[in-house]
Amino acid sequence: MNINDLKEKCILIGVSAGIFLPFRLLASQYLAEHWLGNLGFATSVSLLLLFLTKKNKLGKFGEILKNQIRKTVWGRSSGLIIFLLLGFTIYFGSVIILVNQGNTIYRDDKEALFQDIFNKESANSNLKINGPGTNSEEFIGFSQIRYAEYVFAISYAILNDLTGDWLASIHLILFMEQVEMIGLFWLYRKMFRPINAVRFS
Repeated sequence: MNINDLKEKCILIGVSAGIFLPFRLLASQYLAEHWLGNLGFATSVSLLLLFLTKKNKLGKFGEILKNQIRKTVWGRSSGLIIFLLLGFTIYFGSVIILVNQGNTIYRDDKEALFQDIFNKESANSNLKINGPGTNSEEFIGFSQIRYAEYVFAISYAILNDLTGDWLASIHLILFMEQVEMIGLFWLYRKMFRPINAVRFS
């Protein structure tokens, strides 16, 4: 990687962070409560940038954007990028689901554990929780997975309560970001072909 290429990447990262993260935070808090609305607003900004870039309306920044897009989506690291995007999508989506599980299916156990941990008046713990339940017909491995899901669901739900619902909100924003990036990655490959392919087409 040469110095010029590094400068271009830093410019794009700075601009992207400066535009998209505040935009998603504002959209999720004030413009759209539903996750689909958050996706629509963020995608609209991305498509606007693509349109202006294709029309050569962004000047030097547009050239940097096109150059880096081609290097990213057609370079040797493209496979790793897709792998990471899918991995982060699964992780952030799983946290959202676990928080929801802890606040619905395991709500009673979560509240009992929360009170037991933060109740200063009680010196002796009389904690009674139901647990994830047992089923004698289940495979041992499946029971262990369900117990792990129960533990993580309650843990994430308690953390979400302690952060005033910010844990779920941030993970939702990051989840939608991964979904958007996967869609844009596919769109970029359609719109920005390699330089050699363009020359010989």
